[in-house]
Amino acid sequence: MSSREKQAFEQESLKDPFLSDALDGFQENATASNAMKKLDKRYYKGRYRLLKTSGTLIILITALLIYRNTQVESEKTNAKPKVDRTIHVAPIPKEKIHSFIEIPKEKELLPKKIQEEFKKKDKGTVFQMNENPAFPSEELVQLPLRSIGKMERNPQRNRTSFAMETYIQDLKVLDYRYYRKKVKQERTEELTGTPATHEAQVIGQNQKDFLEVSYMNFLSSTLHDFNRGEYKAALIGFDQILSTYPDDVNALFYSSLCLYNLKQFNLCEQRLKVIDLAKFDNFDEEQHWYLLLCYKSLGKSQEFTELKQEIIQLNGFYASKAAGINL
Repeated sequence: MSSREKQAFEQESLKDPFLSDALDGFQENATASNAMKKLDKRYYKGRYRLLKTSGTLIILITALLIYRNTQVESEKTNAKPKVDRTIHVAPIPKEKIHSFIEIPKEKELLPKKIQEEFKKKDKGTVFQMNENPAFPSEELVQLPLRSIGKMERNPQRNRTSFAMETYIQDLKVLDYRYYRKKVKQERTEELTGTPATHEAQVIGQNQKDFLEVSYMNFLSSTLHDFNRGEYKAALIGFDQILSTYPDDVNALFYSSLCLYNLKQFNLCEQRLKVIDLAKFDNFDEEQHWYLLLCYKSLGKSQEFTELKQEIIQLNGFYASKAAGINL
């Protein structure tokens, strides 16, 4: 020790009786001092090795943590934002629907014209037989339907999930009997799909709080209203379907057309865009075409121009129609 260290050590020993006795013992026994020198040498050697190993590990762990954090930040920066595919369509109050004013006849999306477009579109479509399609659920369709059979369209390149189709009231629909099970719903006069003349009789027969709802029958009844130009009644029916099946493409698409014919172009635009979040994309071409008409009615020039070019470039059924309209 240096003279200053020795002096400080001696001062410390005066305060600590145990340290003072130890120093006296070392001074009286020289061999003990030699033994401590060997112990110190051994201890400090091991301590140096431990410090060296610990330091290396700390450096490695720090480097790994820095690398990992860098990778995580990079992934966050480059990662595509997750799309929330949850579908929720707020039903429109009946009182509000009754206040809607119908569009002038010359601008109306006529159901007959829509039916004709579907038929023309199907004529140029290649159908592929589905050898063993999943048999529809036990729900049977009581109303007469014109079915295209157990067939599946040959999907186009831009389609990712194409569902089985059929025709109801001469309008194309997704056949959800292949993709969903029956549900039980609280009894309501609007969702039974039963003709009004037999409604009281059915309710009298079944006094339970719940009944099994025939989706296809109810859809047929609602599309019948649509074909007759009863757009307000049809819209109420489609909203009732969406309250049970929020991702129902049939209800989303045809309710959008109802809203267009009731001059509710903003709501029409919203529902047509919601179809993008649905599982099936059978109505992708129709959706784009009627969204284009919606942009035209709203005077959205930029959206109209961009969508028009997209439809023309895809060169589908509505390409020539899109080329022929302007704002």
